[in-house]
Parts: sequence; C-alpha cells; structure tokens
Amino acid sequence: MTRSLRTLLPAVCLALATSAFAQTPTTPPAGTPPSGQQQRPRGPRPAPTNLKALPKDTTGDQINIIMHGFEGALGVECEFCHARNPETKRNDFPSDANPVKDKARLMIKMTQTINAQFVSQLNDPKPENPVTCGTCHRGSEKPALFVPKEEERPARPAPATPPATPKL
Repeated sequence: MTRSLRTLLPAVCLALATSAFAQTPTTPPAGTPPSGQQQRPRGPRPAPTNLKALPKDTTGDQINIIMHGFEGALGVECEFCHARNPETKRNDFPSDANPVKDKARLMIKMTQTINAQFVSQLNDPKPENPVTCGTCHRGSEKPALFVPKEEERPARPAPATPPATPKL
C-alpha cells in the first residue's frame, strides 16, 4: 500500500463510519466491484518463509503488521529491503537478493538484544516502551546524527591559563 493511500485510510474509514451511523446512502468507494459482483472474503495470509530474525512461528498476518511498523519507523516502502522478482515484477519477500535485508535482520537482532539484556534491567523507573527501529530512525532511512541544542549543552570550563612566569 503506498504511503498516500495509508494516510487517506483513516479519513476514508471515518467517512464510511459516519455515513453508516447517519444511515444515508453513499456512493461506493473507488475500487469497489460493481453491484452484483461479490468480493471473495480474504483468508489469512500464507505462512512466511525464510524467517531468520523473527520467530519461526510468526504468522503471515503478524508479519504484515510488523513490516508495516518497520516502514513507518524508517520512512521506506517494501522495496527498500525486498528484491523484485524480474518475471512477475512483484516483491519477492522470501528472497535474500537485496543486501539491505541482511542489514535489517542485524538491526532487528540488535534491538532484541538491547531490550532483553539491557532495557529489561532498568527498574527505576521501569521503561514503558522497548527500543524499536523508530527509537533511532524516527521515520528516516538513515538516523540523523544527534547534536544537542546549544542551550542543552553543558557549560565548558574556561581553559586553564598557565601560571605567569616571573621575568628575571
């Protein structure tokens, strides 16, 4: 789903819900099949294959939710990590052809380690949220270098002046 469609989705849902409560007829949303044609109900997504950083028992629906979270945290689309199948022109999700996917797996393992070995030891106060991709990336493909604001920097001590040597 493209970023523009994802941003429109809440507005469309709100409009549909509002019209349903008002019980006024609305025009069908774009992409709706003409009346008389039934849309097949969508079943669960197929089980993912080639999982190396996520638990092997993760379902297709869970993977979809996780991956959309990564998209938002990094401000990227699926093609950033997943290679395209040249024959079908679609994303080949199990493929390891894109080297960025290996880097993503390493980063997933890094956040899992940080949360399990370090954040879990913090008790006062206990952290409410785990470290995620968004903790550093904040919606950007490459995390920005942190530079504190001038007013947040500690005052630096004045340079020490060497003692004056008496002139003879």
